Amino acid sequence: MLDVRNILDGQVWPRNVHDFGGDVTDILMEQLEGCGSATIDDAMQQLFQLFEDENLLIRSYAVLAISNIKKLVDESMVHSALEHSVASLKVAPAPIWQISHSTLWDEAIFRLTVG
Repeated sequence: MLDVRNILDGQVWPRNVHDFGGDVTDILMEQLEGCGSATIDDAMQQLFQLFEDENLLIRSYAVLAISNIKKLVDESMVHSALEHSVASLKVAPAPIWQISHSTLWDEAIFRLTVG
């Protein structure tokens, strides 16, 4: 099984570092390519738990990953996980250039609803 927290923490390199132009959320998707449903389900549960991680940077990257992972799981599952973590997401995000909203909650809802 994958360790999603390690991936979002930058501990996992892309498969081809010379032909890669993404961030840790893209590495997560790369690691999930070709995985079976059990691995994907486990990774999604790990990601949903990271919405409450004590490390704000990890929590922020977990929110950024929503744009990608909604291709893999039903959006209602993501929304349910967000509702469960609302208290942890109603905070200012880590200073990551990809985040454009004032709270992780607002960023998460934006990422969930934008195509």
